[in-house]
This record gives sequence, structure tokens and C-alpha cells, in this order.
Amino acid sequence: MALDTKIDFATPRTSVADQSDLQKMAKRHLWLHFSRMGAYQDHELPIIVKGDGCYVWDEHGKRYLDALSSLFCVNAGHGRTEIGEAAAEQVKELAYFTNWSHAHPRAIELAARVAALAPGDLNRVFFTSGGSEAVESAWKAARAYHKLTGQPNRTKLIARELAYHGTTMGALRATGIPAARIPFEPHVPGGCHVPNTNVYR
Repeated sequence: MALDTKIDFATPRTSVADQSDLQKMAKRHLWLHFSRMGAYQDHELPIIVKGDGCYVWDEHGKRYLDALSSLFCVNAGHGRTEIGEAAAEQVKELAYFTNWSHAHPRAIELAARVAALAPGDLNRVFFTSGGSEAVESAWKAARAYHKLTGQPNRTKLIARELAYHGTTMGALRATGIPAARIPFEPHVPGGCHVPNTNVYR
């Protein structure tokens, strides 16, 4: 049976038939992060369809506390119409523009705001698209700094055991969770892990 792949994103998909289609499409096309996809072969995938504040609901109407803020991306909560309205206004003005050799007003304003909140003389901001890229950019900046100041051999990265720093190849070198790191060895050389600060370890 062919699936209808034309999805109307403006209309909530709530019917039993639509739920079945979503399950089939998800199992056929969507690869979940940190998941054993085989576990869903005979079971439904959890499909989250709505959010409000700190809660989300699945396709069956069951409510969950979004304690991770959707992996730290929705810290202000779901359903914040003022954020959506601000995003819509920005898209009308300028959807996106890279900071490669150019600046734009919102990037300048946000950089100044972050700099004002930062301690000491931390007054420059380098924007990235996510945590893993931020970790790798910081590592690259540190290496470049030491090379430019005549200390090219200062390349070692020290991270905490059990710490999560991302899943891209460079960030994995810093991640201290063996189950997340070991399957993708060998990693970038020049790093080690030290015990975390858990007094009960």
C-alpha cells in the first residue's frame, strides 16, 4: 500500500488513519537518535504532536513533562506565541545570513547582549549552530591560539568522565560516556578524561 507523503503541516494529524500513516512513515524513513530502531519493529514509535509550556503530548493524548527542554532547545517553553511572532517578523526581514565576512543587525545585537552578560573581559561572541559545533570551535580556537603564540605542542584536551560534549567526531573525543564514544573509535588524538566531581563515585 502506497503512503501519501504530502503532509499538511498546518492541520493537526489526529485521526486513527493518520496516526497509522505516521507510524509507517516513521518506521520506514526516520532514524531516531540514540535509539535501537529494531526495538520498534513490533511496537509503536513515540510520536510527540503538541507542546505547551513545559509539557508535551503524544499522538494518543498522553502528557509528558519535557524535563530536558527538548534536548535544551526549548528552554523558554513550548507554545510561546510571542517567540513565533518575533521569528515570523525576522523571516520577513531576513531569513538568514551567514557571519562569514558579513554581519547583520540581529547577530550584532545578540553578540553585544551576550558580551554584556559575560564575566570579566569576555567580550566577543562566536555563534554556532549547536553544542557539538560549539565544543569543536572552542577546541580549534584554543589550538590556533597556542600555535600563534609559539606553543604548537599544547594540543591536549582534558574532559570529565561521564560528561557529555556532543556526538560529532571531534566532540566525541571530549564526551566522557563510554557507550557513546567507544563505537566510533579511533578518535582525534590528544585527549584524556579525569574523574568527575561526584562525591559518591
